[in-house]
Amino acid sequence: MENNNLLKVENFTISYRTRKGDVEAVNNVSFELKKGETLAIVGESGCGKSSLARGLIRLFPRNIKKVEGKVTLDGREILSLDEETFRREIRWQEMSMVFQGAMNSLNPVLKVIFQVAEPLMVHFGTDRESAFKKAKEVLNLVGISSAFAERYPFELSGGMKQRVVIAMALITNPKLLLLDEPTSALDIITQENIMNLLKMLKKELNLTYIFITHDIALTSELADRMAVMYAGEIVEISPVEDFYNNPSHMYTRLLLDSVPTLRKDKSLKSIPGSPPSLIDPPSGCRFHPRCPAVMDICKVKEPPFYKIKEGHFAKCYLNEGK
Repeated sequence: MENNNLLKVENFTISYRTRKGDVEAVNNVSFELKKGETLAIVGESGCGKSSLARGLIRLFPRNIKKVEGKVTLDGREILSLDEETFRREIRWQEMSMVFQGAMNSLNPVLKVIFQVAEPLMVHFGTDRESAFKKAKEVLNLVGISSAFAERYPFELSGGMKQRVVIAMALITNPKLLLLDEPTSALDIITQENIMNLLKMLKKELNLTYIFITHDIALTSELADRMAVMYAGEIVEISPVEDFYNNPSHMYTRLLLDSVPTLRKDKSLKSIPGSPPSLIDPPSGCRFHPRCPAVMDICKVKEPPFYKIKEGHFAKCYLNEGK
């Protein structure tokens, strides 16, 4: 592993059991993440973004069937660790997560300060007084005054709850922060405030983010690199500038065509059809039933990753020979 790589994911696969069959939620996903970098993962709902994040921090539902691959965090392979070792040494120490929907992450009958301080008391055995003092410092860092620390979650606005959840994730000084749709339930002004907070924290604390969203417009504010997911697979990964200026997978191009822009007039287009079932995904390229540029080979043979330029790869036959 390179010295500046914090995370390396290789052939990561997750499947779940259901009554209708096994769901391949994440299929052979590989990527690397450098220290201090933000990787944004975008794609339609149900494409496996949240399953990937929960898989990295090993928060699996009871119907999990298969987890395969290799995950290396700061030089240590963590996927093969037993659950107790992972809980004590990795989850919420080396890696933490901001979950989708702050309201669901907070206990309504516990005061905010206790919920922020709890990881310190559980993972480090910090005494209550010291943990509460640290919690107030972190709450202040995310823009929550100490006057609100003694309140219950229902007494806070949506934006303040989201800041509290971010403080809960930061309290143990993790190396990697997973952000699962951190602004999805917020109004546009509050979204902007949270994005500004995340940018400030990244700069001040040199944080490394995996930022999961279906809102492509948000990614330009925070991301250094982009990964596009479709039907459980990463189909393109690139620097953020190339994502916007040189999309090289047809799905990426169609995603961008569906997003309005301020700087130029363009007719918005929708992507025809709907995402495939992950119980029985299509053969070959999983996007081929919806792709306007489909070729015969797309239907039968899964495309490899083609290197467009340094750091930019796309899983699409249209790039063959370029």
